[in-house]
Amino acid sequence: MYKLIRLLRPYRFAALLAPLFMLLEVTMDLLQPRLMASIVNDGVTAGNLGHITHTGTLMLAAAAVGLIGGVYSTIFSTIASQNFGGDLRQELFEKVQSFSIRSLERFESGSIVTRLTGDIVQLQNMVMMSLRMFPRQIFQFAGSLIMALLISPRLTVILLVMIPVVLLLLVAFTRMSIPLYGNVQEKLDRVNLAMQENLSGIRVVKAFVRSDYEEQRFGSRNSHFLQASLKAARLMALNTPLMAMILNFSVVAALWYGGILSEKGLLSVGDLAAFLTYITKLLFATLGMGSQLMTISRAKASAARIYEVLDTPSDSSGDREITISHSQPQVIDTINGRLAFEHVSFSYDSNLHHAVLRDIDFIAEPGQTIGIIGVNGAGKSTMVSLIPGFYPVTEGRITIDHMDINKLDTEKLHQVVGMVLQQALLFSGSILDNIRYGKPRATMEEVIEAARLAEAHDFISRLPQGYDTVLGQRGVNLSGGQKQRISIARTLLLKPGIIILDDCTSAVDLQTDYRIRSSLKLVMKNSTCLIIAQRIASIQHADLILVLEDGRITARGNHDTLLASSRLYKDIAASQQGA
Repeated sequence: MYKLIRLLRPYRFAALLAPLFMLLEVTMDLLQPRLMASIVNDGVTAGNLGHITHTGTLMLAAAAVGLIGGVYSTIFSTIASQNFGGDLRQELFEKVQSFSIRSLERFESGSIVTRLTGDIVQLQNMVMMSLRMFPRQIFQFAGSLIMALLISPRLTVILLVMIPVVLLLLVAFTRMSIPLYGNVQEKLDRVNLAMQENLSGIRVVKAFVRSDYEEQRFGSRNSHFLQASLKAARLMALNTPLMAMILNFSVVAALWYGGILSEKGLLSVGDLAAFLTYITKLLFATLGMGSQLMTISRAKASAARIYEVLDTPSDSSGDREITISHSQPQVIDTINGRLAFEHVSFSYDSNLHHAVLRDIDFIAEPGQTIGIIGVNGAGKSTMVSLIPGFYPVTEGRITIDHMDINKLDTEKLHQVVGMVLQQALLFSGSILDNIRYGKPRATMEEVIEAARLAEAHDFISRLPQGYDTVLGQRGVNLSGGQKQRISIARTLLLKPGIIILDDCTSAVDLQTDYRIRSSLKLVMKNSTCLIIAQRIASIQHADLILVLEDGRITARGNHDTLLASSRLYKDIAASQQGA
């Protein structure tokens, strides 16, 4: 958790002033019992009204100064903690954006959301408390102990017996609470994940009448979260009564022993009242520190979860680190488009016994169209995901213009390789914003040209606001085919040297699919195009068609060649002609 202190450096002025103003407030607060004792001893007992008035005025002035100190302490601690939380949230989000796909798959989306929100709030509150309330308790504890000692060293013996007991309890509670709060946050991850899955798939839930099942699933995870929270809360609930019992015992002991000293004339009534006030302040400060140590324990669990993300290697320093560790990555601006798979094998766990791709070997020359077909689970999408470096190749290598992709600058590689996924993902905002997503400064003419190529311009123009139409979450107010065409336009706007279409026209009709492919062939004639398709019609005019079975290329050639040589390709074609 101490590693995060670096984020407070830009706000060190506010972070320093907050406890200093709190020290001012506590100092004024600690003066009050002594002034009150003076009123009792030298004013009330002696019948000196002037002394009472003078000392009362001093008490009011001290209270006013203390108020100023408290207000400014709150202001500066808020400035420091809120900026700390904002910077940490930004750093964590940027870290997540830098992850490779493999790194990202270590965390569930619900878990990342919880870390970006709940865990950071815990740390933000901890910083606020550490700059304001925790210093207050420490100053009040130390100041009350000193003032009590100055009033009566004999009575202070009671405190010396009580303090070690309290400290032992605080250490014990802190050690027990850290794992409990870590478990609470993990259960909260599961609750958030269930909620996200339900909301993103609400149409499927409604279509299959599974609301009852989803309610039970959410209820189960919510119940586990509740039980974990109650377990942690019970520990905190036990802390307060124990501390209160020690407080009450100490007050009773001080009254008993102080009464004896007062009866013998060794302690005035005013000093006894002041001592009781200081011992109460000291014990309440101890009680507050106990409560705040629980908060620190929870924040420590949250800090561990945040550092789990921050310590995960990013795309530029993780999967590709071994390859480029001894040389600078090559920066490319343009490419010709020659793509080669050289005996590539791949496994998600880097164990070739579990390989999902085996000995993939082919060359796509600039301007060629490569069709890829096979049954579900054959490894088609996995194969093209290796081209932009989403996953590291387990064996063999992939080259673009004879350059190993592992030696290329990641960001530039993603700019020259365009990919359109089957699951069209649109962002909140206008259609124009979504098409310009990869090229924010594109002109309107460029946007319209890309939309025309993707057969999207006509339906966009018919919308009431046209390109300024605001999309609902994930483009919910568009059909599946419309979303796919906007996704295609978004990629075509970049004019990439290599374009990958991963079954991205599955939701459009055959005529629209044909027009899209015709436009691509005409305008993107210098780009290498890889098309994954379930429909033979989408790839039958490709220069080369690869047939994948169980992660291997079992046949290759053009449409006519494969009809004669590949049983699987022939069966797929026959089934679709029959349909």
